[in-house]
Amino acid sequence: MNILLVTIDTLRADHCSAYGYGRETTPTLESLARQGARMGVAYAPTATTGPSHASLMTSLYPITHGVVKNGMVLDAGFETLAEVLRAAGYRTAAVVSSFVLDAKFGYAQGFETYDDDFDAQAATIARPEFEGQEVEGGFDQTGDRTTEKASNLLARLAAGGEPFFLWVHYFDPHAPYAPPPEFASRFPADDQRDELSRAKSGYDGDIAFADHELGRLLAAFDPSGPRNSTLVVVVGDHGEGLMQHGHMHHGVQIYEEAVRVPLLLRLDGRIAPQAHDEPVEIVDVMPTVLELARLVHTRPLQGRSLAAALTQGAPLDPERPVYLHRRYYDPGEIGGIPVAGEKFGIRRGLWKYIEGEQEGTRELFNLVDDPGERTNLVVSETAVAAELSASLAAWKTTQGGARQRAEGLSPQDREKLRALGYVE
Repeated sequence: MNILLVTIDTLRADHCSAYGYGRETTPTLESLARQGARMGVAYAPTATTGPSHASLMTSLYPITHGVVKNGMVLDAGFETLAEVLRAAGYRTAAVVSSFVLDAKFGYAQGFETYDDDFDAQAATIARPEFEGQEVEGGFDQTGDRTTEKASNLLARLAAGGEPFFLWVHYFDPHAPYAPPPEFASRFPADDQRDELSRAKSGYDGDIAFADHELGRLLAAFDPSGPRNSTLVVVVGDHGEGLMQHGHMHHGVQIYEEAVRVPLLLRLDGRIAPQAHDEPVEIVDVMPTVLELARLVHTRPLQGRSLAAALTQGAPLDPERPVYLHRRYYDPGEIGGIPVAGEKFGIRRGLWKYIEGEQEGTRELFNLVDDPGERTNLVVSETAVAAELSASLAAWKTTQGGARQRAEGLSPQDREKLRALGYVE
């Protein structure tokens, strides 16, 4: 089974027409949804590119693998999806589109070919330095260049005869929201005098451009082998604020617009057209791919395989807890948002709870009645908030990496665990 994994940077699900958005931004994703599975409630574990991709490739949460912010290196001791597939006889290759995913940060583990070279003259972002690292060449590349590289690489992989795994990363929905004119003109701003309206139009144009390039890639990919032996997975790495909660971009918040992403899978003959609205996470991608490829993996993974639901109609759990994390920040302000310390979140059923211990914030939302997370119910629903807070504290104790275990937890976390009987 050949595998194409496509990640699209900064792609919030509710700006995709495949997820009900009013503007036709993603006709390619709509086509994929008609041909395979659309996961309607998919979450990234954090709202930052590096940590989210590290989780995608290891099926571990950021506080377990330790990459909690961009610029940190994924430790070679963590086994990636590419490493497992390569050991099983797959050819492995990747084309990424941002310096954030440069090989020096550990994302090339398991890939025979890893293309992370960008032309400085064609980059959309000019940065000579990033997270203490010198940026040699360009910082990023546009989707047309990515598609061209990936298509050429695909042709070489397909000619080899062995099964292959190709990961392609598109960067275009990321700021500065500068789509090619053809795509920029599709979504005129509601008010040209309003900066936010213009930014949203540019963002939507960037999404449409990335979706178009995905279509070009699939057109090159599909003839490379029988579609019933070709798994296609398309997923976003995180969303974008767009001032929904006072922040324009991503990283500092874990509200829905920052962590809800598209996730679609196609495998003709095995995955019938279907849609699921139970919560899933992008850490589920690795175990799902491995089970569909009939490969056994012995190391513990934190995601859950969706293969039985996709191929046999097995039910997914509507009450499954989803865990979210925001990296530590020294006290201060970022983009007008006060920050201090870490933030953690949990979604279970209709409830979503977020707490920032150092910021002194606790938020509880009913996502059915209040999908925009506008009304904080932490005072009126004290029992629900207390239960979710304790569940979150218990979850932290199971994680390794950047988070200490129970003996290193704060007094507040220890008290929550004591109430549940987890610690003496």
